[in-house]
Amino acid sequence: MRRISVYLFARTAIASVSILAVLTAIIWVTQALRRFDLVTAKGQALLSYLSMTLLAVPFLISIAAPFALAIGMIVVLNSAHADSELVAMNAAGASHRQILRPFLLLAVLTGLLVTFIAAWGAPKSLQLLRDYTTAVRADVLTNIAQPGRFMEVDENFVFHIRNRAPDGSVEGLFIYDSRRPDITFTYTAERGRFVEALGKTLMVMENGTIERIKHPGEASTFVAFGSYAFDLSSLQPEGGEVSYKVNELTIDQLLALTPDDPLMKSNADEVASEIHSRLASFFYPMAMVLAVFFFLGFPMTTRDGRVMTITLALLFATIVRLLGFAASGVASNDIRLLPLVYAVPIVLLVGLGAIVALRTKSFTFGSLEGAIADGVARFFPGKASSGGGMQP
Repeated sequence: MRRISVYLFARTAIASVSILAVLTAIIWVTQALRRFDLVTAKGQALLSYLSMTLLAVPFLISIAAPFALAIGMIVVLNSAHADSELVAMNAAGASHRQILRPFLLLAVLTGLLVTFIAAWGAPKSLQLLRDYTTAVRADVLTNIAQPGRFMEVDENFVFHIRNRAPDGSVEGLFIYDSRRPDITFTYTAERGRFVEALGKTLMVMENGTIERIKHPGEASTFVAFGSYAFDLSSLQPEGGEVSYKVNELTIDQLLALTPDDPLMKSNADEVASEIHSRLASFFYPMAMVLAVFFFLGFPMTTRDGRVMTITLALLFATIVRLLGFAASGVASNDIRLLPLVYAVPIVLLVGLGAIVALRTKSFTFGSLEGAIADGVARFFPGKASSGGGMQP
């Protein structure tokens, strides 16, 4: 029986890793194409473009790994059915619980991988991506900004210069910053120059004004200045450190947030949901494996059609993971629903585990049709068919 477990484990692991590589590559290409303007419109080197887009790969792996395991398991079990391997294993004395063990072991390993990436790997790479992005934006403004052109460097952040002087300074400077939902800043200046200081890129503006519009009251204030330094490294109105989003912080950084932290004050529910969702992600690969095994893990004859069975196995495995995403989204909006983050995977695990433990034969559409026919015969005994004809 140990050889059977090793055989199923090895085949499924190889198939899952191959599928994970393909899925990650497909998702990466779709995401990378969205940033291709870094090379075309913003003049960045191809190496910088690849470095930025590859930093998103850990996050993509954490999403795709459970689906890759489910698809790999479907491939292996479908092949085992086609070659009557499961029938032979069952005839040799291997129970469905013994056949399930290597798949569950792979699910546990996948859960550990996904949890580690979600808790530390993906946030660290997203932080590097954010730092890289701000550095690229500063480089775009410093070296590539063209006179007379309004350049949207970031979402809701527009930069414009009228002319670039021979000494490297710029004239007729205009900056529009509406990234904050509550405040809009508009900067104008007669002249400006780029300065590197303390590891940051600063735009030092001379003889200009700052218009500050506060929403929703639309109250505005004007400030005239002789000299003002705008931090391009972080693209913050008043400079300072790069501000990371909740999903860009590692789990230890999230746990270290204090109630007085601005991020905690404005996103307390999201922070709590993010922490527990990352921990709960460990359970979903096991639930997805049980969902697939329910449809394909038991012996069936070569006469049984497997197309719809395979479709249902993939569909139910996908639904299991989508329920997890839904629970996290609901909890991030209402902290009172936070228990759902753990309740959903645990209920799925217990329910699917009980169903798999009680089953003795595989689910097929033939068995479903037989169950329906038995039900019809029970309630309408005169309508039951036998040998293709109607009983009298």
